[in-house]
Amino acid sequence: MDREEAVNRKFPTVYRGLDEQEVRAHLRNMQEEIDKRDEKIRQLEGMLDEKEENLNSFRNVETSINEAILTAQRAGDEAKRTAQARAEEIIRAAEAERERVVDESLARARHIANQTEDMKRQSKIFRARFKMLVEAQLDLLKSDDWDYLLDFDKNLEHRVDDLEAVEKKQDE
Repeated sequence: MDREEAVNRKFPTVYRGLDEQEVRAHLRNMQEEIDKRDEKIRQLEGMLDEKEENLNSFRNVETSINEAILTAQRAGDEAKRTAQARAEEIIRAAEAERERVVDESLARARHIANQTEDMKRQSKIFRARFKMLVEAQLDLLKSDDWDYLLDFDKNLEHRVDDLEAVEKKQDE
């Protein structure tokens, strides 16, 4: 029974007013309808409360997720900053090492170049001295003294003559 039907219901009249049984039956029907509607309202309110709780729960989850995302984003940003700083530190260290290696290599190259020049000078001096030694030895080989030494018979006569000359000088 709907609201309009309950409000507009007509009761038969009897000798002293309305039919009491009809009115009581109608009131019982109305009470049943009201009880059904109250039960329906309680069910709907329960469902609404449950939905509200679910909505609040979802809002809490959403808030927690948003906070977790922000925390993760901050952690990611911090990790990125840390990695960037470490990368810059590694680059600076590598550049310093590169400079050191280049400087060391240049110093070694200069040292080797100086040693090479020194060895060239020493080689020239050695060559000149060796050439002079060989030329001196060649001059010795070309000298007449060798012919004199090699011709033993002539040497013997000269020695005998030299000895006789020395003896004459002593006798005189």
